[in-house]
Amino acid sequence: MSDNAFSWSNITAGVLVDGIFFAISLCAKFTRSWVERIHPSGKKLSLVFIMLLALFGNVVLYRSSGQWFPLFSTALLLAAFYALWSQIDQFWQVGLIGADRHILDGIDYSKSLKMCTNSLSFLGIGARKLTENTADFEAAIQRCNRPNRPIRFLLCRPDNELLRKAAQSAGQATDAYENRLKQSLTVIANCRNRRQWNIEVRFYDVPLPLFRLMFIDEWLCLASHYVFGEGDGSEWPQLHVRRSANERDVNSLYHPFQQYFDQLWAKATPWDFAEFIQGAQ
Repeated sequence: MSDNAFSWSNITAGVLVDGIFFAISLCAKFTRSWVERIHPSGKKLSLVFIMLLALFGNVVLYRSSGQWFPLFSTALLLAAFYALWSQIDQFWQVGLIGADRHILDGIDYSKSLKMCTNSLSFLGIGARKLTENTADFEAAIQRCNRPNRPIRFLLCRPDNELLRKAAQSAGQATDAYENRLKQSLTVIANCRNRRQWNIEVRFYDVPLPLFRLMFIDEWLCLASHYVFGEGDGSEWPQLHVRRSANERDVNSLYHPFQQYFDQLWAKATPWDFAEFIQGAQ
């Protein structure tokens, strides 16, 4: 075979692969759109269907196409990859870059603290799951300590009556959650008073929050929810939400979480790092 014939053969094969890939991609796109219009939960089903179709197509092609198998197989695999990427990319476009079925199975409390290198803001009940990892907590606070930007904790007052009701609902002593919160405040107060680190704590003046939010280095938000009276919170799902760096902030779900935190912070009551601490002056 001459060099010219070989070149034209390669070009023809390339054009054919592109055409097959384009046709399959269009088919996958319209199939996925049609399934999703029927019901949003069809996203997962449509992806499974496309993957199975690619696998089935490869088996058929292998048995029938002979030397053309690598060509057609590549097109099918590229189409399957495109379908998978389009499913993942739609979440990245709105800032959702990951999720944990359970917090302890993903970015748990210790891992989240180790990720903090420049700044930290936290909204929760008492931050006890962070402060009980004393070494990791203090190391994170030290790394994030800046004289012109405080580390912020937006927490519940220990004497909030809702904490007593939640403890009773969980089958624990009435003051169990209150005492855990005071222990957490003691750890935070030690970091601020003894180490002179720039920390601010405020108590929100609203009912217990719907979300636990942890903002790491002003680019990542870990968001989970509370089910009061059931467990310690580590068994519930958690979202990883990225801040948009090169786009409008409203394009990412990071923005409403940050707004939610900032609005609560503005209305919250500053803590004096003495109240609720045994022996504090």
